[in-house]
Amino acid sequence: MQEQEPGQTPDTNTPLWRFSLALWQQQEASELCLGLQQQGWSVTRLLCAGWLASEGRDYAGDEPGDLLQWRGTVTESVRSLKKSLDKSDNLLAPLREALAKAELEAERIELYRAWLALRKPATAGSMPATTRLAEQNLRRAAPDTGSSLNAKTEPMIRHLAQLINRISAPSASGRRRANGAVAP
Repeated sequence: MQEQEPGQTPDTNTPLWRFSLALWQQQEASELCLGLQQQGWSVTRLLCAGWLASEGRDYAGDEPGDLLQWRGTVTESVRSLKKSLDKSDNLLAPLREALAKAELEAERIELYRAWLALRKPATAGSMPATTRLAEQNLRRAAPDTGSSLNAKTEPMIRHLAQLINRISAPSASGRRRANGAVAP
């Protein structure tokens, strides 16, 4: 994860957020999500599962503790407070609107945290094709001296290949070919 400068806000305009906005613009989808939410489902989990499916990936359902804590203490609390306000009391309308905006902001942060967890590369021992290809290509780019690939450079190549893998995830509009390249 990239470190942020103190006081700098992370860019939360992630592929997961963009997918969520696009899905939410479909009235039927938003109504279904809200209906499921009334039944105890998490809209964030639904959006994550949908986004992963659009990326051709499985959703394991695992969530980090900080995400669960945020949802329970912030998102659900703001939502509950908003819902507790009487809709027929016009005096409360501006407060209800402000809480609706706060709820959306809490959900945006929640989806960003989910995206951070979901975008992580495969666990150690499981090297995706992109990482292997990047390592191979980096080795091919080595100088022609016999000592260029050694105990010091090999870990550097492996680490660089992992970093390349992180930014090479297939987009929703492309599919990964067998060699790791993204198809047009």
